[in-house]
Amino acid sequence: MSRREKTERAILEALGAQLTEGGMQSVGINVIAKRAGVSKELIYRYFDGMPGLMLAWMQGRDYWSSKSGLLPSADTSSLTPVALIRAMLREQEAILARDQAVAAVRRWELIERTEVGDRLRERREREARTFIDRLDGLTGDADMPAFVSVLLAGILYLSLRSKTEDVFLGVPLRTDEGWSRIWSAVDLALSALPEDLRAESLQALERARAGTTDKTETNE
Repeated sequence: MSRREKTERAILEALGAQLTEGGMQSVGINVIAKRAGVSKELIYRYFDGMPGLMLAWMQGRDYWSSKSGLLPSADTSSLTPVALIRAMLREQEAILARDQAVAAVRRWELIERTEVGDRLRERREREARTFIDRLDGLTGDADMPAFVSVLLAGILYLSLRSKTEDVFLGVPLRTDEGWSRIWSAVDLALSALPEDLRAESLQALERARAGTTDKTETNE
């Protein structure tokens, strides 16, 4: 590992430790530089300031950054859309449960509008579209972007809320029993999707969609 790589790692580790201890409100260039034992000029040189540092740190930690190449793979294409949605939701919750630093950033994004937050949201939205665009239009019986948005928003909110609240509407947020109830509710919602989204692979449904589009264009 080069000297620069070691320094970059020290800076990123300092950011993660600071986020875990004090949340996003405790983070700043001077604080991170002092904790990493480097000059703040190095942070600007290597990461172009806090926005670039946060983007580099979240890469590989945030679900959409770490899974940006997931859907194009043959393995995932062989799964049903419902199985893919369920897996995505479960991993989102798992990441927030095990990585309190990432959870701190996500909570902060909900209450603060900053350049750093905007750039994180823009990247997340761009990468999430690789997921939702493959599901959109598979069926005319469900608005998949809206459907997935409601489920994902619920999981994210309950995950982040569990940091400050033990119970939500009588459901315990810090116990396996509580999350078992939440996932049962998610499965019930997913069961309302059209049968082909529950029984057919994403790959097969995409082929069918492409065939329908080709026929429509030919008729025109």
